[in-house]
Amino acid sequence: MKKWIYIIVIAVIIIIAILVGNMLFKNKDNTNTENQIQNNISKENEIEENIFTNDISVSSIEQEKISPNAVLILKKHYEECDHTIKEYAKIPEEYVNLNQEELAKKQEGWRIEEFSKDEVTLIKDIDSVCNEHYVLREKDGIIAVYQIHEDNTETLKEETGIAVEYLTDIDKLRLEEGIRIYGEEELNSTLEDYE
Repeated sequence: MKKWIYIIVIAVIIIIAILVGNMLFKNKDNTNTENQIQNNISKENEIEENIFTNDISVSSIEQEKISPNAVLILKKHYEECDHTIKEYAKIPEEYVNLNQEELAKKQEGWRIEEFSKDEVTLIKDIDSVCNEHYVLREKDGIIAVYQIHEDNTETLKEETGIAVEYLTDIDKLRLEEGIRIYGEEELNSTLEDYE
């Protein structure tokens, strides 16, 4: 009889151990499942935030528009002399509130080099020389300054009053050939050398 009691007690202990183990295992699974669900929810929220943030940044870039107080920089690149002349201007009224794509459609012959709401830079290639080129020649015994135009024609800009007769023979020969100069600064410096 004692044998049966031991068998029953051992059976009850085994059943209790199985039930307790099962309960612990299920709690661990539930905890892991809950953690996985929380992680998945966090990842989904993060993905949604990234999508939302990217949408905002893309749309803000696309929607950047020219301010009424913006500065317009026009660059003319002259291919024959390889000089670029910059001009600054106030933005024309018809450009205000245009985005980059809309501005590009309005500009024929010009490329957009830089675009922001406060500053727009347009560049254009021109197949000639810029209007910053001069040539010094003798005219009626004095040095005269001629401006070279885009079509390579020359027009008298000024007569300097500097007498050619006091110059060296080399300078007189150079004047006969024409002394080519670029820019007002170089022009003034060269004339000062001859005074």
